[in-house]
Amino acid sequence: MELRARLCPFGDATHRVLASVVPPESLRWQSGRCAVDLEDARLSRILEAGDTAEGFGVSGEPVFSAAELRSVTHFELVCRAIARETDRDFQANDAVRQRTRPIDAGGERPIVLLAGLFLSRVRLKPNMVGSVGDWTQEYVIGSGIAEVITRAGWTGVTLLPITNPRTGAAYTEYFQIFSEALLPPAIVDCSVERIRSRYPDDDGSLRHLGCLVYERSALLDRPDFNRTAEPWGGAHGWPVWVVSARVEQTLKKAHLRGWHFRPVLTSGSDLYTEYVSKWTRLLAAVSASTRSKMDGGRW
Repeated sequence: MELRARLCPFGDATHRVLASVVPPESLRWQSGRCAVDLEDARLSRILEAGDTAEGFGVSGEPVFSAAELRSVTHFELVCRAIARETDRDFQANDAVRQRTRPIDAGGERPIVLLAGLFLSRVRLKPNMVGSVGDWTQEYVIGSGIAEVITRAGWTGVTLLPITNPRTGAAYTEYFQIFSEALLPPAIVDCSVERIRSRYPDDDGSLRHLGCLVYERSALLDRPDFNRTAEPWGGAHGWPVWVVSARVEQTLKKAHLRGWHFRPVLTSGSDLYTEYVSKWTRLLAAVSASTRSKMDGGRW
């Protein structure tokens, strides 16, 4: 396992400092962040240089080998595509949220599971999946993925209708996936931070910076589709999704688009020991900086 620091420069002055330390052509940029390996000697120099300007927002990106990924039994679903809402859609879906009772699943805060959502227009190919709007952790899938799920007979997942609020009719080629299978609380380790914010809804809540971790026994005999006991997906109470390795393998073979699969780790494994060791070193490097900070970004 490798751990990359993904650095987001705070302001133009930090951009200039970064360019003075590392030739721009040697940096790997993606979504406004540059990636620097934890083992790269330049990382400490970059953070030190950032202290002379405005610093960096830092997120951690674990990178796993093919063999390490084969040892993993479960994966967290990460959204890579969005099914956009109109204002009317948002109002209808937010009304669903407001009348949905939160669930105390054993995490620090309740979670919310939304069922029966609305979209006026869906532009997804049959092999695509997208989050309903950019604020939920609920997903709409195309007919091709729906067929794969139905044929595979996976457990813990139900296909629900997506309704067009203009016509009141449900789509025949798009569906919402839904699950009420809840995992026990995840392990809170060094890759989880407690938010300090001036916004009451955020202040004091937990934010995951890395990979979900569970006791091995917590993942045994689980359904193929699960939701977390914690609202890792945002301030509205959204849990995130965890699926079995066979779901990940099958959907990749089906050329699914719209999801990234982030490994779920188990405590006590050699892989998790290495993960904690490297995260601890990254946190120490950032803590030694006077301007940079972990900013909650996840790759």
